Amino acid sequence: MKNFITLTLIGLLLSCSDKTETKAHISWFEGSVEEAFAAAKKQKKPVFLYWGAVWCPPCQEIKHTVFKSRRFIAQTESFIPVYLDGDTEEAQLNGEIFGVKGYPTMIIFNAKHEEITRIPGGIDISKYNDILELSLNSISPTKALVQKVLSNPKAISADEIKQLAYYSWGQDSEALPEDYAPELFLSMSQIAANLKPADEISSARFYMQYIYEAVQAIKSKDEEGDDIALIPNSMERISTILDSEELTLACWDSIAYYATDFLPFIAAGDDAQSLNSKWQENILTLSSHPSLSTAEQLAGLLPTLEFYFSEDKERILNLELKLKVIAAIDKADKAAKNSFARQSVVNQMNYILQTAHLIPEAKALLTKELDRSGAAYYFMSSLGSIAEKEKDFELAVEWRRKAFEASVGRATRFQWGANYVSALIRLKPENAELILNTAVALFDELESGQDAFVGRNFRVLRSLNKKLVAYKESEINVTLAAFTASIADRCKEQLEESIAAINCASLKEKSEV
Repeated sequence: MKNFITLTLIGLLLSCSDKTETKAHISWFEGSVEEAFAAAKKQKKPVFLYWGAVWCPPCQEIKHTVFKSRRFIAQTESFIPVYLDGDTEEAQLNGEIFGVKGYPTMIIFNAKHEEITRIPGGIDISKYNDILELSLNSISPTKALVQKVLSNPKAISADEIKQLAYYSWGQDSEALPEDYAPELFLSMSQIAANLKPADEISSARFYMQYIYEAVQAIKSKDEEGDDIALIPNSMERISTILDSEELTLACWDSIAYYATDFLPFIAAGDDAQSLNSKWQENILTLSSHPSLSTAEQLAGLLPTLEFYFSEDKERILNLELKLKVIAAIDKADKAAKNSFARQSVVNQMNYILQTAHLIPEAKALLTKELDRSGAAYYFMSSLGSIAEKEKDFELAVEWRRKAFEASVGRATRFQWGANYVSALIRLKPENAELILNTAVALFDELESGQDAFVGRNFRVLRSLNKKLVAYKESEINVTLAAFTASIADRCKEQLEESIAAINCASLKEKSEV
């Protein structure tokens, strides 16, 4: 499923004119995360923490747009900005402590070490400035604001509503109550609309989150998809959002990516056809809007392409639409010049081409990019995925192997190595010795036992261990002992009751099931 990242806030934090000289880059804190929080407490400043990776396309998008904005750079002067690359020492441990799920994650803490908010990706640059300003003004933590919505909604301020509207809900499982219902977001949408003056943008963003949550709830109750229930009054509201350029752009992170997912739950029959046409036309019209990044402009093609193939996945792309896709790809290709800045754009180009069923064009794009990319192994994995879909398993495994060997960084190599082992299990299960030797060597490559059992590393390890246990039951027996013994030895090294030790115990329990 597409990642629903709720990635506008206006205003300069510093009262300076356009002529004021500002730094050309963010002055990232030099020191550990603990030292950054100590500095924040001493200087009475909030902390802006960015967790990313070199290979991550959305990370490169943010680094080459948001982090190069002079307005954003000027605002970070009032924070302690911390850049935490996923491959650096203790990055995975900190990722686990902060409840980070994936790259990129941007979290703002107050000087007391309390989390205030998580900033989404995919919104236009000016919005990031507002989020920083709101955070600087010491608004309550998001979790507390959610409780305030539930207990005393009339007391919610305009700034608090705006903070909630731009919270990255998909990156945090702690801000919402365990038993929350989709209607919570509908309530927040109504609160925003009832403000004086009304905050229509926040209201629209809440409403799109409500639709997302409602659709997921309906799907979970009807796994077969035989009884699709329409969400009451949703067609009129969605139509109103689509009729507004401002609201559509504010909700681009959902409207551009979830058209075919949402529409069956919003309208049926002639109403669905009418809304379908409006959805495609309005998104395409805005797809060259200057507030959108190059990658997000390409996303304007998605509703048209997805609706085109929704009823017949084997349908041949018509010439007019094909030429439109090729022209958009060519424009984006020429616009993205920096090798790392291209990471996000090329990734989106590949996604668009595959969505358009233009597989040869996608392969040609990725192959050409291998000599230009600053993290070519990412695109090698994409080529491997294409080869697997085409049932060329030899080539699929070979691309996964090349991607692993080309990858750089301890956490990155562990993830790419696990991908390679997983591909071997799926596509070359007869190669038991290669599978187990690679898995053992991969685990041993992690220099620190602590890193292996926390954060993203542990999630990768847990997934790999599950696949190897299942593989053991069907293919091999004794040779897996080397891998499990290696894990057991490392687990013994962990401090009692540490996060790593607790994760080790859960890993052992699941392996024995």
